Amino acid sequence: MKKTKEILNLLGNNYSDIEYYLVIIENIESNVQNNPDISIEACKSLIEGISKFILKILLGENYKSEQIDKSDFHSLVKYSLSKLSDHNEDIEQDFVNKVNKLVVSIGEIRNKRGDISHGKLSPKEYCSDCLFANLVMEVTDSLIHYILTCFSKIDLKSIIEYQDNPDFNEWLDDSYHFENLSYSKALFDQDFVAYEQELLSYNESIDNNLD
Repeated sequence: MKKTKEILNLLGNNYSDIEYYLVIIENIESNVQNNPDISIEACKSLIEGISKFILKILLGENYKSEQIDKSDFHSLVKYSLSKLSDHNEDIEQDFVNKVNKLVVSIGEIRNKRGDISHGKLSPKEYCSDCLFANLVMEVTDSLIHYILTCFSKIDLKSIIEYQDNPDFNEWLDDSYHFENLSYSKALFDQDFVAYEQELLSYNESIDNNLD
């Protein structure tokens, strides 16, 4: 999955946590020949994980992990692509709907034949062959690469407004106190990527405390 690895490595300069998805890619590639259904299942997991990553960035403090985790696979992906299309005109609504049909098919295959999340009685009634698993892998590679490339073109500064995060800004200023200087505002203006990363970590800690 060369194309997906390339865009993940590129985005990893700003989003260190995104490198986690390289582990899933390793599962996809290492199982495609000998364990094709595990490879397909990992493709489904990769699409689902990337969808959550995009939503977490674009929704910011409005991202509710408990609610998102309850969404079924194709609804989650459709919602993610819909939010992406709101900020990047390269992705049109018609594309979103067509991609969702493909995602539904991958999800149905995983539900029928997946080995990990849904344990199967051996021998399984349905098994995929490596040729088909390779097709799913290639489709997933192209899909994720395209989605993340479109995501990388979004001007996130137009989405995340400084004044929309008063609790976080206050927490940041209290954590890094400088006399006559707002650390949070300085970080937002001079190193937006670092501000965004701090904001994501802050929102995640708040979600975890609410669970």
